[in-house]
Amino acid sequence: MGMSIRSGAQTNAWCDNWCPLSPISTFITPRTITNAGFNMYSSVADIVDDSGDWRWPEAWYDLFPVLINLQPPSVVHNVPDKPTWKDLDGKDSYFSSKEVWNNIRSRGATVSWFNMIWFSQCIPRHSFHLWLVIRNKLKTQDRLMTWEAGSETNLRLMCCPICRYDRDSRDHLFFQCSFASQVWNNVKTMVSLENVNDSWASVFAWMEQTASSKTSNVIVDKILIEATTYFIWQERNARLFSHIHNSAETVIKIIKNTVRLKLMGFKFRGSAARNRVLKAWNIYSNEEELDPG
Repeated sequence: MGMSIRSGAQTNAWCDNWCPLSPISTFITPRTITNAGFNMYSSVADIVDDSGDWRWPEAWYDLFPVLINLQPPSVVHNVPDKPTWKDLDGKDSYFSSKEVWNNIRSRGATVSWFNMIWFSQCIPRHSFHLWLVIRNKLKTQDRLMTWEAGSETNLRLMCCPICRYDRDSRDHLFFQCSFASQVWNNVKTMVSLENVNDSWASVFAWMEQTASSKTSNVIVDKILIEATTYFIWQERNARLFSHIHNSAETVIKIIKNTVRLKLMGFKFRGSAARNRVLKAWNIYSNEEELDPG
């Protein structure tokens, strides 16, 4: 971060980044500064006199030749200094947390499924969870092998906490596990996902193909996929850590109720698409059609 000099009163002359040589304290020692009659808290205004010249001793030009070409700033009294930030192109811009974040964050290629995760109608905790699913960052047992969790014998003893068959993994839980498959094949009949089977590859292929669509049906599909993966994971953790076992029918009901409540908050206008959505989810309205905007 730098400082754009106006009055010079808000900018430290020695430590702030306000000129091409800043910070000046990197080559002028505190002792030299105090011997010249300044202190470490001196502002830029303190080292420029009323005629616009530097106040520091002439001897400094012999000791620090780099100062010879440094011109005093044009001081504008009673106008506060402004913090500045160089953008990725090296140009000065106004300082803001957004600008800093855009400059320091790691950037990767834009992924095709971005709009599948983050859209205005999403349920944020469900979206974050689906992001973890897509990135395969859930703490499933198959990933313990990469953490050197124990011997191969112990890993062989691990199994899916829901169906007790196969080691639980992203691809197994969504939705090849017999319990998860039962849930998925039931809830997907509520939407237009008949051609998507219970393999993660099939679900992900659909997401890539339709992620950018803003039609009512696709938005409902997105919300349902996010809710289903979220509550399957919740059931897995409940069985593993709390010894709570819900039936498939209970999980299905929770998913449907969650999606229904979300849809009830949408704006509606009249059309055939609206009637299909309302009828499928038992939402009654005589005025409006689903407006994903």
